[in-house]
Amino acid sequence: MGVADLDALERFLAEPRNAILIGLRRDGRPHATPNWFLWQDGRFYVSTTKQRAKYRIFTEDPRVQVVIDDATGFRYVVIDASVEVLEDIDVGLDHFAGLRAKHGRHESTRDELRAEMERDERVTLVITPAAAPAAWLSLGL
Repeated sequence: MGVADLDALERFLAEPRNAILIGLRRDGRPHATPNWFLWQDGRFYVSTTKQRAKYRIFTEDPRVQVVIDDATGFRYVVIDASVEVLEDIDVGLDHFAGLRAKHGRHESTRDELRAEMERDERVTLVITPAAAPAAWLSLGL
């Protein structure tokens, strides 16, 4: 069942919540992790570090399934997508700032954010859905 109300979807994705990113490990087992995300211009943006398993997983295999859930409201979407790993800090900085602001972390200047990204070896995962939102598996939207 696809998304019936695109305005409700946009409001749902604008709320501070986690996206569960599901990729495949080398041995074929799924790897699922909760992540802050930013939905902007038809793509999801997630920040991670080069030390995390998802960096290696998505560098080797760009396939991902994304689950965004609201357990208390019985709403969710499931999206098949692909990941592009952007290592350029200047390209990812605005998205990093946007996802932190979405989740209530406004305290850093751009220079502080850039320094944090460099120190933590942060990259930006750009997640592009394989289909339009009307085709996403959903409940309550």
